[in-house]
Amino acid sequence: MKKMFPAVMFFMAIMFLSFNKSRKLPRVLVFSKTLGFRHTSIAAGKTALLKLGTENKFAVDTTEDASMFTKKNLKRYAAVVFLNTTGDVLDSLQQHAFTKYIQRGGGFVGIHSATDTEYGWPWYGKMVGAYFNGHPKPQEATFIIKDKSFLATSFFTDTIWKRT
Repeated sequence: MKKMFPAVMFFMAIMFLSFNKSRKLPRVLVFSKTLGFRHTSIAAGKTALLKLGTENKFAVDTTEDASMFTKKNLKRYAAVVFLNTTGDVLDSLQQHAFTKYIQRGGGFVGIHSATDTEYGWPWYGKMVGAYFNGHPKPQEATFIIKDKSFLATSFFTDTIWKRT
């Protein structure tokens, strides 16, 4: 029995560590550094993502500090959100760390001007799928409301909604 005691203690320690690790909230890094146009909606976006985290049981860290993009630090996150980023916001070492993070299964969400970011980094452009090429001129759109009983459309009083 005495010979089994260390093995049992080791097994219990592993179980305890595994249990504690599995109880950690997933973390998301919200990155909003800009070196070009700065959207006034960034603050509201951060607030909304923090609220989503609270309501859906994931932790949210917000930053504009590109030095957070290291292999070691990015391992902490289930996903990285580029929230209205603009310009070339990461240096080559940070780009390398982020590339490895994505290649190892890390998540990415690009919001709005994330496509106005890192024009000089072809890997990023391929990942996001396209680069921002300017806003089209404003135009009127006509929406046809087919289901007014749906929560998102229930407030419409008509079946046609025009918006510029």
